[in-house]
Amino acid sequence: MLLTLLSILMVLSLSGIIVLNTYKRKERITGMSGMMIAMSIGMMSSIALGFQLGIVFDHDLAIPSIIAILFGLGVGYLTGKPISVLASLDGMLAGIMGGMMGAMLGSMLSFTYIMVLFIDIVFIFIFFVVLQLISSESVERKKTNKSGISIPFIAGIVTVAFGAVSVGLLLFNQYQDNRTTVVSSQNQEQSTVQENNGYQVISVDVKSNGFSQNNIVVKSGVPTKINFIKQTGYTCIKSIESSDLDIDVYLEKRDNFITLDDLKPGTYHFNCGMYMYYGTITVV
Repeated sequence: MLLTLLSILMVLSLSGIIVLNTYKRKERITGMSGMMIAMSIGMMSSIALGFQLGIVFDHDLAIPSIIAILFGLGVGYLTGKPISVLASLDGMLAGIMGGMMGAMLGSMLSFTYIMVLFIDIVFIFIFFVVLQLISSESVERKKTNKSGISIPFIAGIVTVAFGAVSVGLLLFNQYQDNRTTVVSSQNQEQSTVQENNGYQVISVDVKSNGFSQNNIVVKSGVPTKINFIKQTGYTCIKSIESSDLDIDVYLEKRDNFITLDDLKPGTYHFNCGMYMYYGTITVV
């Protein structure tokens, strides 16, 4: 969560830097460049902020969307204002779109180091490219080397290279963790056999595209435990809800046992918290 808060502070501060630089160089920026600057920073800042807020405000898509859209509107308007009304409008519309997409992405994927780092890297890269565009419109080119490549461009390339290595290392570590998880989950299954004695236990894998079983069949008159096994964080299925069974359970990684007693024969419906994936429990 600390990484998420630091990312939010970074988005706020770097967006402010772009706005200030646009105001300082407004007389040298052309209309087309101003539109591109406002659109780029308006969309990318609202995507990045919306994604981080979608993680912070778990189970709530409204608040992250509203905050991110308002922030994108403000950044897009302030960036484009010194250039033209058209640039402001372009930046504001991009901010609205980015805020909605970022909040949805953060809420669906939840917290993973890889995605937080990836979004930060993309935002920083866009920041440096926009900064380069602003400086290229200026008559003064004091910060260019002999080949004509500017410092913001070099910084952007270094950022992407560092990000690619970092994400690669995180993916490798996650792969190693998954291999370790298989062994630990096998040991955990052996230790929970006694605990589940007397219950019929049904295992359902929670995947990125839904449930491994959409129709779970259980016997009536026998105490039941359904284990929703969440193996990965790359899924929008963060909770299981059922109005028929009065269930609302947040899914942790790996085992999530839901105990159902005294079920009468019939069909009971359940769904994920975002109402995207559905399933049934048939008691016979």
